[in-house]
Amino acid sequence: MIKQVVATALAVVVGCAAPTPAPDARPAESARPSSVGAAPTAAAATPGASAAEAASAPRPEDAGAPEPPQDGGGRAAEAPAADASPGPGAEASAGADPSAATSARADNKILPALESEELTARARALFDAIVKKEPALADPFWFPKEPFIPLKDVKDPGKYWDNLHAAYANDVKSMHRKRKSWEGARFVGFVVGSKPKWVPPGDEVNKIGYYRSFHGKLKYEIDGKPAGLDVHTIISWQGRWYITHLGDFKKH
Repeated sequence: MIKQVVATALAVVVGCAAPTPAPDARPAESARPSSVGAAPTAAAATPGASAAEAASAPRPEDAGAPEPPQDGGGRAAEAPAADASPGPGAEASAGADPSAATSARADNKILPALESEELTARARALFDAIVKKEPALADPFWFPKEPFIPLKDVKDPGKYWDNLHAAYANDVKSMHRKRKSWEGARFVGFVVGSKPKWVPPGDEVNKIGYYRSFHGKLKYEIDGKPAGLDVHTIISWQGRWYITHLGDFKKH
C-alpha cells in the first residue's frame, strides 16, 4: 500500500515538472488568407506533396496585378479621348508644312510676319537664282502647287499653276539680264510691299481667302551701292508668304 502511494505521488510530481510545448508561431495553413475561388497550387494538388514543396509553390495572390476592368460591351475600359482642339502655337506649326492643305486652318486666316528668318532665307534663294540665272533655286519662294489647286476657282488650276510657274522662271532669267555683270552683288534683305490686304473667297477667282501684298522689294548691294528688284505679288498660305507673280502679268 505504501509503495502504491509513493509511486502515485512521484507520477504527479513528474507530470507537473514537465515543460509545456511552445505553440507554433506560424498559423495553420488553413488560417492563411486566400483568393476567393482561386485554384489550388500545383504542389497542393499533388497527393503526397511535402509541406516545403507546398510553401515554395507560387500562390495565386503573387501572380500580379488584376486584369483591367471591362465595360459592359466586354472591351477593356478606354481612357478619355484627348482634346482635339488646337492649342497655343498651333498656327505656327501649321505654317511649317505649306502643302498640307487639309491639316492646316481651312480659312487660311493666318497673317504672316512681315519679317522672319524663313522669309529672308527664301528671298535670298530668289536672289541667288537671279544672280546665277538658275530659276530652280527660286522655287522655295514660289507658291506650292498642292495648295494652289484647291485655292483657285478656275477650270484647270493645275495647268494654270504650270503656266504661272513657267512665267516665274522666265522672270528670273529676265531679271538676270538687267545687269551685264552680277559680280560682287550682295543680298541685303526682302521688304514686304503694300500693306497686306485680306482677299476673301470669290475675289480674284479663288475659293479660299488669303492675304496679299504688291510690290515687295528684293534689296541688294553692288559696287557698294544699294539696289533693288521688284517682286510684284505675294500671297499668304498658312502663315507664310509666297510669290504668285514675280514680274508684271495679265489678269486671268
